[in-house]
Amino acid sequence: MSTTNLNVEGNEVITMPPGTKIFSENNNPEIGKVTFPERKSKGLLSPLVEAYYNAENDTLSINIVAYVDLDRRNEVFQYDIFQNTYIDIDGNPQLQFFIAYNMPEQDACTFSVHELKFKANPYAFIGDFSKIKTIQTFLWDIDPIASRGTETTVQAG
Repeated sequence: MSTTNLNVEGNEVITMPPGTKIFSENNNPEIGKVTFPERKSKGLLSPLVEAYYNAENDTLSINIVAYVDLDRRNEVFQYDIFQNTYIDIDGNPQLQFFIAYNMPEQDACTFSVHELKFKANPYAFIGDFSKIKTIQTFLWDIDPIASRGTETTVQAG
């Protein structure tokens, strides 16, 4: 379940994603830019995600390429990563990751490209990493206009 707070100064509603915060980044550098000249939407772009399970040390590594609209007010990409466990329809524990950040919604056609790398937290998961076949990963704008996600197959690491 997500958490909603009201930022009294800015009169802005903040909605945090479900799960446990496992990582924070205050200055993720841009690795490039991508432009979609025909795009005229305030919607987010889905992240590109790869996930690898390493049986030798029982770790699940996640690599993400995120496309973020950074305007003049937000020159650095600051985010928190939340890990959420849920039970699927067959009764198996599953993993979701939310990259939570706050950016103004505006029409954009140029996005900065950012690489995020992290490991799943075994203490915030009720199952066995070796049984995870897919993960879900979302960009989550906390103000709470939008989120956008993707499902990714876990590969052997």
